[in-house]
Amino acid sequence: MQRFGRLNGALIGAGVLAAGLSAGGARAEAADDATTVSELVLVGAKEAGAAGAKAATPIREIPQTVTVVGQTRIVEQNLFTLEDLMTQVPGITITGISPESPAYMSRGFSIDAYLLDGVAGIGYPGSTPDMSIYERVEVLRGAASLYSGTASPAGSINLVRKRPTEDFQASGSFMAGSWNNYRIEGDVSGPLLDSGRLRGRLVGAFQDQDMFYDVAHKRRAIVYGALAYDLAPQTTLTVGGHYQDFKPANQTGLPGYTTGGLLKVDRSTFLGADWNRFRTQDTVAFAELAHEFTGGWRIRATAQTAQQERMDKYAYVGSGAVTPTNGFTNQIAYSGENFTRQNSFDVNLSGSVNLFGRSHDLLIGADYQTKDNKYSEWRHSAFARIHVFNPVTNVPEPFYGNNGGGRSEVEQYGVYGNARLRPFDNTIVTLGGRLSWYENSTRSGGTRATPTNPPQPWTYGPWSTYKVEHEFTPYLGVVHDLNENWSIYASYADTLTPQSARTVDGDFLDPIIGEQLEAGVKAEFFDNRLLLSGAVYRINQVNRSQPDPDNEGFFIATGEVLSKGVELEATGQITNNWRVNAGYSYNKNEYETDVNNGGKPFTLVSPKHMFKAYTNYRFTEGALAGFDVGAGLNAFGETVGGTMPIAVRQPAYVVVNANIGYRVNEDVTVRLSVNNLFDEVYYARISGVGRGNYYGEPRSVAVSIRAAY
Repeated sequence: MQRFGRLNGALIGAGVLAAGLSAGGARAEAADDATTVSELVLVGAKEAGAAGAKAATPIREIPQTVTVVGQTRIVEQNLFTLEDLMTQVPGITITGISPESPAYMSRGFSIDAYLLDGVAGIGYPGSTPDMSIYERVEVLRGAASLYSGTASPAGSINLVRKRPTEDFQASGSFMAGSWNNYRIEGDVSGPLLDSGRLRGRLVGAFQDQDMFYDVAHKRRAIVYGALAYDLAPQTTLTVGGHYQDFKPANQTGLPGYTTGGLLKVDRSTFLGADWNRFRTQDTVAFAELAHEFTGGWRIRATAQTAQQERMDKYAYVGSGAVTPTNGFTNQIAYSGENFTRQNSFDVNLSGSVNLFGRSHDLLIGADYQTKDNKYSEWRHSAFARIHVFNPVTNVPEPFYGNNGGGRSEVEQYGVYGNARLRPFDNTIVTLGGRLSWYENSTRSGGTRATPTNPPQPWTYGPWSTYKVEHEFTPYLGVVHDLNENWSIYASYADTLTPQSARTVDGDFLDPIIGEQLEAGVKAEFFDNRLLLSGAVYRINQVNRSQPDPDNEGFFIATGEVLSKGVELEATGQITNNWRVNAGYSYNKNEYETDVNNGGKPFTLVSPKHMFKAYTNYRFTEGALAGFDVGAGLNAFGETVGGTMPIAVRQPAYVVVNANIGYRVNEDVTVRLSVNNLFDEVYYARISGVGRGNYYGEPRSVAVSIRAAY
């Protein structure tokens, strides 16, 4: 764990804040990205891309649902982590047993496709992303395999890094909030040579906080840097990376009752030990070479490498359902060490051609990703007993050596392409596809250790490998402009998800295929500052593994899941001073064909109805000039976790947030934020009666000061 050394987070945070505040002034906050919804700018003026397209593409021309959350909203709502941000994205439900490894659900499925600057990886390369180093996040809902390779039908998350700017700018902020929550950030960018050929950016953040539940504490330090150098007027090399040292608050949530239902205990209840600890150290580096040819063609090649070292040691509740009268359950002790290395590479060529008197856009590319993981661990399943209604957290800390572990090696690569054709006036037809290869090898081994059975030497078992070869996923979309404001669209896309079950012949089952049909309407108003969209979709996920009725212990690919729904969204500005982001989603999903679950809901933890809205109004005249007021509302329908009828149920609930800012002058803004304004008591995440149920945060208050130049 010493490979990266130790960060003195407080010094780094103070240093970057000082750099931002000593710049001698502040620039006005950039306009919210919602005001530029007609283009998804990925990495600046020279290179651009999108969640739904590798090249700069108006959202109105993308025949799928896309949501963008940019800097202004990140700052106003204190969206410090990706989880904070995704909580605000329409159609997204957050679940997951680990507090710092959330799963984001869309259209009934879990999102597993992550991209950085449009470059796919195998998951996110590290722990929960800190938003200080990202300019914006683009969320594509629905099929995303064209640029992501293997993926569920849920969608993809594209995190767009901050890049060096041509003009000097600097900013810094400090925040203090409930439960001793302190955060400091700094961001400096600009030219490093008088010619402007070399530009740099340095970003840093440090956050230290207690949690609203007992004992737990969290600390994060991150530093990011990037350099961009113009090798020639049309050629730019960009290199950069970040390092993050993260110590999260480690627990696995609360159990439910043995008969079903969520516990009604204090929100401060913590069922771990006071020595629980978890530390990750992430290092990510990237290099990008971009060149623009005469005639508008562009080539971009990006390489990225990342590694994470993780250490965790904690006590937690296993499958610990309790009765209302007997709150005792087993506590498990665990320690582990984990090392992960990821690499990714992407190269693509894009441009326009004139054919039959019209201009058409073409893109071809190839990508390659690997992910290697090695872990060792120790677990004691009957370590202690804990009473969930009166927990004692100062239990003795165990000391045993690791007695098991495992390894996995994943390799994925593919070639992709699409053509955006304009066969008629006001009509764009997109034809695309991807050819994918995938291989996953795993092995594990170990002995079992208890207090009466000390750790013994152990070795790995044999490798188990499964492959997917030259699997094709098609993409087809049509967008037609009805007039200057309104467009209609329709699209068909496949997703590809490998599965490791075997047939009686010893072969791996074919991958799970998600077949998505989506149709919708998009419109722009108020000088294209406000984008409205509406979509209906139907996803058939086929080839799911099912027990072979004629051969016990083997499987056949006959299972099917159906997900269908409606999504409505409005994002942008109604006036120069009034900005709005709002979305409603309806989803119904069920097992269409399944031996054990046919006709039952597929994902009850994803609510049928969901509404999220945020609006901000900035006063520029009169007695309130300089103030801005923001308000947000998240409303969720009923959710169910676990297996019916022994399950946990969170009734429908609404959470309201608010903030008010005051621009002291052109340099400095002070903001007061209140989350969960009415102190709603609810479970933000539910999983089942065993564990993984988390209360939502009670009412919290934060005050921040931000300066920019």
